[in-house]
Amino acid sequence: MCMKISKEDIVRIAEGFGGILKSSSSLDFALEKQTDKKLGEYKKLAYLLRAILVDHPFSDGNKKTGMFVAFSFAEQSGRSIRDNELLQEQILSIASKNITSIRAIEERIKNVIR
Repeated sequence: MCMKISKEDIVRIAEGFGGILKSSSSLDFALEKQTDKKLGEYKKLAYLLRAILVDHPFSDGNKKTGMFVAFSFAEQSGRSIRDNELLQEQILSIASKNITSIRAIEERIKNVIR
């Protein structure tokens, strides 16, 4: 299963948080990865989160958009967020430390969304 979220959905979410799309190349790449059958669900989410949190495609609201995407992932995949505060800490950490490793992002998210 790939996450059912489109570029338009993500842009609309970010706009709701005051963001304007500045650059879409990394977002397009991450969305393309959503259809890769070789990748696991958490890895697909990690690509989306890296595109949003590290590559900053929006002028504002990137972290809030990342949180929303993580909540959407949990809902769509029938998983639950173990601790909302811990998820927020992970989102902030990925963004502030510019963590680009998909594996590292994936592991951080796996510990919060089960």
